[in-house]
Amino acid sequence: MDYGKLLGESYEYAKDGLTGNFVTWILLIVLSIVPMIPIFGWVLFIIPQMMTGMPDYSVLIGGFILACIAAVILGAFYQGYMIKILRGEKPLPPVSGYGTLFTDGIKYLIINIVYMIPVILVLLITAGAMIYAIMPAVWAGNYSAVMGLAFGSIFIGLFVSVILGLILALFAIMGIVRFARTGMMGEAFNFHEILATIGKIGWLGYILALLIVFILVVIVMIILGIIPFIGGLLQLLISPFIGVFIMRYICLLYDSAGA
Repeated sequence: MDYGKLLGESYEYAKDGLTGNFVTWILLIVLSIVPMIPIFGWVLFIIPQMMTGMPDYSVLIGGFILACIAAVILGAFYQGYMIKILRGEKPLPPVSGYGTLFTDGIKYLIINIVYMIPVILVLLITAGAMIYAIMPAVWAGNYSAVMGLAFGSIFIGLFVSVILGLILALFAIMGIVRFARTGMMGEAFNFHEILATIGKIGWLGYILALLIVFILVVIVMIILGIIPFIGGLLQLLISPFIGVFIMRYICLLYDSAGA
């Protein structure tokens, strides 16, 4: 697999599509900011609460949960646009059809949640096992044993969850492309075809391709982030370019299987 070609074509796609159309770039920045509005509103709500005395924690926690849910839902517009790129549209499509963007983004969200269910179950089982294991030590007042059991259980649970999450992510990435190409959510879980696609790419080549783009993006974001005063602003401004670049990269990776 020619990783340099994948990176180069993805970069050119993002560069030609965004630098030649700043309206699209600005709209993508706006769509990426919109999910932050509920969180920002929640922060503005709790500041007076904290300044006037003891806040109502049930209200604060409930408000935070609602703000997070609203943020995820509002993020559907941005994710829906990423689905357009995964469909293989070339050149970079305009930001339009907000109803379709929203529904595609919600479907994208549901697909990711379904893929996360096994990880969530592992965490819940680990938490339950931890509680069951430490209760005798708690009743006996042996708190050193409690801490040891708790940390051991948490470590094992997180380790298994991370490994399982990474494995599922390999399937989810190709599954989401299948959804984008077919328009059917069920195809995101067509493991027979997903395995066939990854097999044509080659498991080692597939994993290495994802690892390369992940490391590259992390390095770029770190470099931008450490720039004094304007690092965070630069990350925000460049995030649409990074998003388009990654989606096009995944699109080309999928197509390399001859699908």
